[in-house]
Amino acid sequence: MFGVAQDLRYTFRQLAKSPVFTAVSILTIALGIGANTAIFSVMNAVVLRTLPVPNPQQLVYFHLKNQPLSTSQTGYGDMSMSMPVFEAMRTRKEVFQDVIGFAPLAFEKVAVRVGSEPEEVWGEMVSGNFFTGLGVQPILGRGFTLQDDSTHTSIAVLSYAWWKGRFGSDKEILGKTIYIKGVPVTVIGVAPPGFGGVDPVHRRMNFWIPLQNRHELNAWGTPPTDHTLYGSPNWLALDMLGRLQPGVTPEQAVAQLTPVFQNALASASPVDPHEQKPLLVLSNIRGVENLRDDYEHPLRFLMSMVALVLLIACANVVMLTLARNAGRLPEFCLRQALGANGRALFLQLFQESVVLVTAGAGLGWLFAGAATQALTVWSGVDILIQPDRGVLLFTAVIAAAVAIAFGLAPMPFLSRLPLNLALRSAGGTVNAGRNRFLGRKLVVALQISICMILLCAGGLLYRTLRNLKSSDLGMRTAGLLVFGVSPQSNIHTDADAIRFHTALLERMRALPGVDSATIMEVRIGSGGSDNDGVLVDGRNPAPDRPFAGVRVNFVGSAFLRTLGIPLRLGRDIQDSDTASSPKVAIVNQTFIDRYLPGADPLGHHIAAVGDPKVEYAIVGVASNSRYTEVRETDRPMGYLPFAQSQGVLEMQYELHTTGDPKMVISEAAKVVHDIDPNLPLEKPITQEDQFAETISRERLIANLSVFFAGLAGFLVAIGLYGTISHGVNRRTMEIGVRMALGAQRGEVLRMVLVESLTVAALGLALGIPASLAVAQTLRFLVYGLSPSDPLSILVALGGIAAVTLAAAIFPARRAASIDPIRALRME
Repeated sequence: MFGVAQDLRYTFRQLAKSPVFTAVSILTIALGIGANTAIFSVMNAVVLRTLPVPNPQQLVYFHLKNQPLSTSQTGYGDMSMSMPVFEAMRTRKEVFQDVIGFAPLAFEKVAVRVGSEPEEVWGEMVSGNFFTGLGVQPILGRGFTLQDDSTHTSIAVLSYAWWKGRFGSDKEILGKTIYIKGVPVTVIGVAPPGFGGVDPVHRRMNFWIPLQNRHELNAWGTPPTDHTLYGSPNWLALDMLGRLQPGVTPEQAVAQLTPVFQNALASASPVDPHEQKPLLVLSNIRGVENLRDDYEHPLRFLMSMVALVLLIACANVVMLTLARNAGRLPEFCLRQALGANGRALFLQLFQESVVLVTAGAGLGWLFAGAATQALTVWSGVDILIQPDRGVLLFTAVIAAAVAIAFGLAPMPFLSRLPLNLALRSAGGTVNAGRNRFLGRKLVVALQISICMILLCAGGLLYRTLRNLKSSDLGMRTAGLLVFGVSPQSNIHTDADAIRFHTALLERMRALPGVDSATIMEVRIGSGGSDNDGVLVDGRNPAPDRPFAGVRVNFVGSAFLRTLGIPLRLGRDIQDSDTASSPKVAIVNQTFIDRYLPGADPLGHHIAAVGDPKVEYAIVGVASNSRYTEVRETDRPMGYLPFAQSQGVLEMQYELHTTGDPKMVISEAAKVVHDIDPNLPLEKPITQEDQFAETISRERLIANLSVFFAGLAGFLVAIGLYGTISHGVNRRTMEIGVRMALGAQRGEVLRMVLVESLTVAALGLALGIPASLAVAQTLRFLVYGLSPSDPLSILVALGGIAAVTLAAAIFPARRAASIDPIRALRME
């Protein structure tokens, strides 16, 4: 033990003798390891992390493939199931220990009142076995029971994070009342820390309540006049997960359950014999279900980028270490001449490497912690990104691999120590190691080729982001404020909801600074879409397909004028389009091109496949505009007056203002609060920011790619600077002789710069083809340009040239200023 402590003290003394080397090495390692840790934290949260519950590998999500046309679906696509399916699955104890059902109370946050002011939080209703089936024990109070489920008790369990942040960890919270959509609910428990629920989209729920049959607390905030969870057996709205019995695989479970699953669906929703049979799919729960497919490939690409950054960083530290060791050659030779064996010297250098890597990894962990906080904001997704035990293990493995690499690097150097140098001066070592210097140049050339790849990829992704931000949306977004309002009290019929929204819309139009306002059922740019099959004049306009698809949105008057969508033909939705007036519709240009090509569209009638008798006359044609996201392609669209629809409840208000739209939020909230104190504005946001959320993935990937490309350039500059400086030091006598024989300073400067540019040219010869190959893997990410975009390649070449010149100019100027006499005397 004493010997180890003594060796460590000696190691620290040696490192302290070279403070610049030590500081640069630690910082370089920290940047490389920290970048890897930060990106792995995101990948862990989005792709890899399992639920914080016992035996998470036993949990599976339910998916439905080939949804029957006789059903209606609300929720997360193929994850929505019906109540009859849930009841059938939960009885199959030979396959599942438990089957859990859950459904959000709204697509976004839900209105909750604690005290006098309403607010928005995430909330879900769940089956009575939610906590017991997951193996989650509340830290305060209790969870739910099957009796709570069957009696639809008005109770709630709070998440630990919400209890701590909103209620100040009040241990007297049990028995207190909160109001969810105006319904009084009693708090009975608090979930343990780290548990945020099982929702595949929002992993940070604030509260849970048992499954409800109250109309105010319908699943997804759906109007009860449309569907209810217990009254609409053909409504697919309940998400489900199961805990498999030990030894049962998802494949075995599907084989046993498929007949029961299909019968349960068919009992409430008969399947047409011409349709494909509905299929059950079970998927393991890892990461965030709805983000995994979109983010997995980009995150793997980013992991490749930061791995290359780490490779560049390691190469730099190895070259710095070898250069430092070359300067210590007389010391090593003397120690060996005095009896130290190669093993002792190797262990000494290995200890130095371990100390450097440990310090770098510690600093990198701190850097990663700060970086993940920024990534949480940059990502634009509702997930908790933070280093955990798995990330710590990843960092430790990376650090160990780096330490071993650094420790093994000096072995060839130590195996060829010339003992006769023990009695010679340091100057006598300068001419040694020409082959090692050539190796350093090759390593820097490889670094430059890697940097070229990263710069080219970063340029492509940055230009993609610029193209997305500047793309034509077919509508205006400047000056627009959007927020949701869900009436809660005294709304019993569609007519009540229509009167509520009509009156509130008029009050919004009267607000100072608002020059126009409208409403819509589906918020534009939210990613949501109400899709249906359409009939034109009673016929399927696409006879080659089972049905002609169309997107539908119920909107208010002045819809096109408020959003700035050009009207190509006919008129906008008007106040006179009421429930008692003829039913009308506006369609977009793609609808006309696809279903009424070459015809005068005005006067034609459209109807939903599921309700062919209710026809709407086309009175206007709007230009195409983006609807769900920036990247989407144009699809047939129909806008119908909300006053002529059924099932109206939550509506999205769109206000166009003459100034900053955010300045209107407080006034709009006051108007809503005056009508009902339980109502908050739901997610008030500018329309520009709403669309910006749809490119959050591209923004995250582009920003990180540019950052890592810049970091790679910085590290390459350090490596090239160190290599050129080492070369100048090694050739001091040669340069002195050249200048003594008449070489001009400009010639020496040019000689050093040419050597640097030669190294860069070698790196580019390798990097340009590799960059073009890597760019092809980014085809699915780029937008508005080719993967082999010439401008991105030129910018990357310019970056390499700038890095090369910046790194070489100072050593070159130092070489040109060498005094020949002093150089010859030194040698």
